[in-house]
Amino acid sequence: MPIHFYLRTTYCLIAAVFFLSMIAAIPANAGQKPLEDRPMDFALVHDGNCKETCIRWISAEGAITSNTPKQFKTLLRSLKGRKFPVVFQSYGGDVDAALSIGRMIRAAGLETAIGRTRLNDCPMLEPRCAQKIVRNGWSVGEVHAGGAYCFSACPLALAGGKVRAAGITSDIGLHQITNGRKNSGYGTAGRRNLDAISTRSDPVLKRMLSIYLDEMGVSRDDVFAMMGLATPEGLYRVQNAEALRSGVITKVFSDTEEPGYVSHVADPQASEDVVE
Repeated sequence: MPIHFYLRTTYCLIAAVFFLSMIAAIPANAGQKPLEDRPMDFALVHDGNCKETCIRWISAEGAITSNTPKQFKTLLRSLKGRKFPVVFQSYGGDVDAALSIGRMIRAAGLETAIGRTRLNDCPMLEPRCAQKIVRNGWSVGEVHAGGAYCFSACPLALAGGKVRAAGITSDIGLHQITNGRKNSGYGTAGRRNLDAISTRSDPVLKRMLSIYLDEMGVSRDDVFAMMGLATPEGLYRVQNAEALRSGVITKVFSDTEEPGYVSHVADPQASEDVVE
């Protein structure tokens, strides 16, 4: 038994040294924002050369900003009616922008999913690296639902899909909206208030969200309750059963499924620019 322990310890030490050396070998960029702080961008991605069959999707990753709807509108116009699922991975961001994106998704008849995109030849620690995103064309990579996340305002944008899916191990999170300085006694951490969906009581904001969630077929009462269970700094982790019951998602991927549309025939446009 002591011999096995010694070998396991030695192996762990070797693995740790190897991992640290790999991190040290990656050039640091002091001016580069953390992944979660980078503005959301969109990329058309497929997983092969599409000569026979491939999977295609719209990868949407990063923080949702006031400029994100404009970028998404440009992408939709470039697709000229072709439909691909929008696969989100985001820590959230601007609520108004998320609602705008969700409405555009619904109007275009697109599906949504939570998923993480890895582009070919990107570094291990930056799987969706900017240098491998093909602007005005198709990037090549793979997509997985497992381990992906959609937090804060992201589930609002996700709600735009008529079909909205998550993996068994995807992570969905909701919290109160930061809309100014917290009112005294309103939704404090010490006394939960399920009506407290924001840091300040704001009937206009609540009505705006209610109208949107009703449009998308999502239970406003369930969503508001989950938001009220978290503080603006915290996060309420939504379980798959809760997400399905509330309508935040309509489908859970099985172990053999992943986001994206499978095309079984050649599509010459799949490797061509889509913006005129």
